[in-house]
Amino acid sequence: MSIRSASTSIGFSLLLLLFIYLPLHGQNDSINKEIPAEILFQQHNQYSFTISPDGKYFAEVVTNNIETEIVVLDIDGYVVYNQIPVGTRQIENLYWLSSKRLLYESRGAIYAIDIDGNNSKQIVDRMADVPGKRRRSFWDNLRINRLLSTLPSKKHQVLIETYDINFHASIKEVNIFTGKKYTVINGSLHDMNRWVLDYFGNVRLGIRFNDDGYTYLVQNKKTEKWEQFYVTLNGRKYPLNINATTFLNQNLTFEGFGFDPDIIYLTSNIDSDKRKLISYSIGKEAILEVLVEDVNCDVKEPDDSDFSLIFDYVEEKVAGVRYQGIVPKYKWLSPKYKQFHDKLNAKYPRYINDFIDVDASGNRFVIHQWSDINAGNIGIYDVTDGSYSVMFHFNKELNEFKLSKTTNITAQAGDDYKIPCYLNLPIDYNKDQSIPLVVIPHGGPWVRDYWRLDEFAQYFTSRGYATLRVNFRGSTGFGKKHVMAGVNSIDGVMINDIADAVIYIKKKYNIDPKKVFIYGHSYGGYATYMSLIKYPELYAAGVAVSAPSDVREWMKIQKKSDNTFSYEFWNMALGNRKSKYLDEISPLTYAKNLDKPVLIFHGQYDRIIPLAQAEVMSEALKKNGKESNFEVLQKEGHSISDSYSMSYILDESHQFFQNHEAKE
Repeated sequence: MSIRSASTSIGFSLLLLLFIYLPLHGQNDSINKEIPAEILFQQHNQYSFTISPDGKYFAEVVTNNIETEIVVLDIDGYVVYNQIPVGTRQIENLYWLSSKRLLYESRGAIYAIDIDGNNSKQIVDRMADVPGKRRRSFWDNLRINRLLSTLPSKKHQVLIETYDINFHASIKEVNIFTGKKYTVINGSLHDMNRWVLDYFGNVRLGIRFNDDGYTYLVQNKKTEKWEQFYVTLNGRKYPLNINATTFLNQNLTFEGFGFDPDIIYLTSNIDSDKRKLISYSIGKEAILEVLVEDVNCDVKEPDDSDFSLIFDYVEEKVAGVRYQGIVPKYKWLSPKYKQFHDKLNAKYPRYINDFIDVDASGNRFVIHQWSDINAGNIGIYDVTDGSYSVMFHFNKELNEFKLSKTTNITAQAGDDYKIPCYLNLPIDYNKDQSIPLVVIPHGGPWVRDYWRLDEFAQYFTSRGYATLRVNFRGSTGFGKKHVMAGVNSIDGVMINDIADAVIYIKKKYNIDPKKVFIYGHSYGGYATYMSLIKYPELYAAGVAVSAPSDVREWMKIQKKSDNTFSYEFWNMALGNRKSKYLDEISPLTYAKNLDKPVLIFHGQYDRIIPLAQAEVMSEALKKNGKESNFEVLQKEGHSISDSYSMSYILDESHQFFQNHEAKE
């Protein structure tokens, strides 16, 4: 859907009805043809999906990056109740204050508005409660606010966290009618950068940032001072903090409070290779229960937005956990919620059915349905009658195309290590006919690839390639041994694992050995360079997008920046080695040995991997008479945000691969 003015409400209502009654499995009648990249990579312009407390209304934010509106739908009537334009105001989060009134955050301020569009009011502005009179008073007085809770026990008040110019965070109660604020706790006074509250809105922990990470603190009841918070496991005290040098092997991460004020939820790999979810009693200083563990994967990575605790607000308990395994998984702790989910999965087995929001009665859920071959939809699941009503479809245009199913593959490395991978084959794959392969190493490299609708894989498979995504050692999410094996080896075990996975796939599938290509962004681009250098017999050509080429120079930039965490992290990850070693792991050093064709793209305004990294590599390749092409992407940064820019990159890459199959 796109931005609609109030005058188009009737037309949009008819359009919505068409969306609602579209079949969920729209790809059944699709045809096999090349998918335009601009369709695959088009940005969703809807977000912040939520249901009213009484379960009657669904609300979302719709934007075209210029104008924004809040769209409210009448669930039972399947009609647009209202479209509320808010102009150029960007909305970060949308909440229900009541079943007739909404709250939203925008650029650090908080607003309220009725769902009929009336009674609009700014309830929290961006200025200090008591303005100062210094020369830089405007900036000194500027505040950023975010909503924490609507405080059901105090219907006329909300709880907010407000940040000052020094990034100190304070907790305040705000009267939504008068705007009067009451400071619960002052962040500047305690030198605190964030607060952790329990379900009831009580301040329980503080978070203090430092140059190389952050620390969780708890208030000493006797001295009232904020001190390091420790978790006691097996008789040993572990500080709860995050820092650059231990981030990859972080032994404890805090996940939140539940309804019992004595219990916190943590993920831990202290006594195991894989990170598991535990409940912990603060009073007893002991683990109560191991709630979730997975033999293949961490339940949660140290910095993972795909993990969530799901709460049953009616019975006031944790209902379950959603996490990323080899495929997305749910572990239900509530039999009731498990039954809800099982029925939905049985009705729509071809989808992942993700719980997003629920009404106050616990009867209606907002669901995101999606799969590896469908962008999916947002809908309302009513557990009282088992009905599911689609509010709208994401990227409906993709239903015109057949997409490639994602297969989980465990490749075997040269040392017999098992490497988790995702393989996509062309729709019309015939094992008796050889096909080209594109290897797509992920960026990071301290992240992982997921089972999902992968736009790059779908682009290439619709053009007849197989694609391989490799969670090489060093990738997160597969245990501490897996991730730590990549430390001090970004040019070694990581590149070797990618090559071994390719060799494994070539043995299992009919891959044309003359048409094996590699395409990567960021670290994936680095892997493209190093793979062509180390394994020229394996690849025909490669594409490097936003890739580093001179690690020593890049580390100099990291050291000069104000981001100490980033520098210390990379210093650890690279092995705390001297400049000579940084040269040894730099693709630039081996430009004279790169004998395979390479296509280089880089954003003009890349602030993470500067454009100079691509320029020096291109110059070195030209100087040594190597076959390469280099293009600067105007107006782009590190991550390519424009779908048409991505279309250009991929179309050029496809043509480049077609022109550069390996010679006999």
